[in-house]
Amino acid sequence: MKKFLLNTSIFVIPFILLYSFNVYYYDQRDEDGDLARMGYFYSNPSPKSLINSQYNLSKQYRLLSETNLTSKESFDVITIGDSFSEQDDFGYKNFLANKGLSVLHIDRFISGSNPLQSLVGLMNSGLFDIIHPKYIVLQSIERDINDRTKNIDFEDSIDLKQLSRKVKNHKSEAPNYNLQFFSDATLKMPLNNLQYLFADKPFFSNTYKVSTNSENLFTNNPDNLLFYKRDLQKLNAKNDSLRTLNSIKVLDKLSNLLAQIDIELIVIISPDKYDLYYPYIEDQSRFTPPVFFSIYEDAEKSYKNVDTYRLLSSRLGVEKDIYYYDDTHWSPVGANIIADEIYDLMIRNEGSK
Repeated sequence: MKKFLLNTSIFVIPFILLYSFNVYYYDQRDEDGDLARMGYFYSNPSPKSLINSQYNLSKQYRLLSETNLTSKESFDVITIGDSFSEQDDFGYKNFLANKGLSVLHIDRFISGSNPLQSLVGLMNSGLFDIIHPKYIVLQSIERDINDRTKNIDFEDSIDLKQLSRKVKNHKSEAPNYNLQFFSDATLKMPLNNLQYLFADKPFFSNTYKVSTNSENLFTNNPDNLLFYKRDLQKLNAKNDSLRTLNSIKVLDKLSNLLAQIDIELIVIISPDKYDLYYPYIEDQSRFTPPVFFSIYEDAEKSYKNVDTYRLLSSRLGVEKDIYYYDDTHWSPVGANIIADEIYDLMIRNEGSK
């Protein structure tokens, strides 16, 4: 028995010591950024929670899941998108609503992995005859837009009775980011932090960390940039001009279909963090230049487009925290800039009628 305990302790005690070391030095909080969590960084010089604490906006928008689908209503704006549209009180949809617009947001569990296809299905379901907006804001992250538009089924329809059942049965679960004793994080955390000393991305990490040529990009002036590995993995798809032009063609068709039921489409392509901050990477020679927006923003479109890249890149170095340092998404600073542009676009459009 003693021999068994001795042999067991040889493996267990180092694990306990590693876990204790991680708990002591790991200072992330649940609400901090996805890039910091995926990188397992011991320290975070500019946490997401610090940026959010500077804002105190009440929720003014409504969710589709909170709406009676049998009663006719009108809204100024319906928003639908991916995680960039799911930032709760700190998102562009709430900044829009706080400007006095009536805003309805289609929950992420409804819009799913392809908000564009889901919008087509909702359009064909007759939902917008019941809940009618003047504008629909469709948002997509840059790295996925050319994939999302590849095989759109414009005949697809979502059954409203099934949608109501889906809403009724949906249960949201808060993620648990606490360090677990029996998890691979116990080993990955010290290994990652060691590898970041000499590598842009450790083997077990989804987060790149590269030096920047400016310390004026984020609160507390970190001298590096964090970005998601898929920003690079999707470069071939993003830089494919034919696929980008096809995306515009698909969005044009959707815009024309919505116009037939008296709805105007506004499109937001959220820049990947890598693409937006690429000019600030110290050693750009090691990375492929992104060209998606040089093709997309100059192309002719029939829908109303928010030129997100031009808008946000013009503010980098002037305002800090356009995107969070420790997260893939824009911060309330960036979200408010986007909301201002959407609002101005709507005012200009109404004035031209």
